[in-house]
Amino acid sequence: MWLVWVPLVVAWIALPWIALDRTDAPWAAPASVGPVLGALRFGVALVALACLALTWRCYARMGEHWRMDVAVDDRSVLITDGPFLRIRHPIYAYQALLMVCSAVVLPTLPMIALLVIHLALVNAKARNEEQHLLDTHGDAYARYVARTGRFVPRFGARET
Repeated sequence: MWLVWVPLVVAWIALPWIALDRTDAPWAAPASVGPVLGALRFGVALVALACLALTWRCYARMGEHWRMDVAVDDRSVLITDGPFLRIRHPIYAYQALLMVCSAVVLPTLPMIALLVIHLALVNAKARNEEQHLLDTHGDAYARYVARTGRFVPRFGARET
């Protein structure tokens, strides 16, 4: 997965810079931006900044327990409070929303393709982590799954 993930992030960073210098499809940003689209893009840029700030909040809550990989030989700590109270993967949720914001700000075919690939990778990685956490934490994780959403909060579920 990392063989796809790293180039994807590099492309995500590079595409806006490429769009600045191009006028040809599919690389260039749309030529005309009216007041409504301009306001939408500005608002979405603010949402993207909020996603970054909220992601750092998640990293801070995880502290020394944050990692990029699934450590099969290491018993992880199950964090279920703070930003993880209602969403099992808030970092991935914020990443996905950040990618959607990027596609709204720069609605080009390459950026939309990156969005689709990124969403598929985030979903696959979350499912892999969930299986590991279920294997590691058993019933405690199963109860956590029952009361939380993967990427979107699940309200109304009871904690058991």
